[in-house]
Amino acid sequence: MPLHGEYEPSATSWVRDQVAQYEATDGAEGGTFQDLPVIILTTKGVKSGKIRKMPLMRIEHHGSYAVAASNGGAHTHPSWYKNVLAHPLVEIQDRAVKQDMTARELHGEEKAQWWKRADAAYPDFVDYRAGTDRNIPLFILEPVTDEH
Repeated sequence: MPLHGEYEPSATSWVRDQVAQYEATDGAEGGTFQDLPVIILTTKGVKSGKIRKMPLMRIEHHGSYAVAASNGGAHTHPSWYKNVLAHPLVEIQDRAVKQDMTARELHGEEKAQWWKRADAAYPDFVDYRAGTDRNIPLFILEPVTDEH
């Protein structure tokens, strides 16, 4: 794992608890949200420099993943959004598999294609986008290679 530093669990109890369950059981517990699969996204805090973890909906296609900065449809970006922008080297855990990934924000047609995949993985994303004036960011996470 290329992310080094002190892990600071979320101040939000459900996030903290779900991450702990997921990591302790490789996703056997804490591995879903509304009966749909999730991954754990690990980032480096832009302000604190501490390691942060968040369960997010699993949106996978040919070894790449997308993460939606939906914040449950809120009018503000989730806290992890700025972390990923500032430090695009992240880690995901998909069940027992941990992978180093490089994140980049999607735009245009590529974003539209990934939204189709995201909506299929978690249909509530449609309502989240409809319920806010915010353009919800979508990132693709691609495996780190020697070229990254």
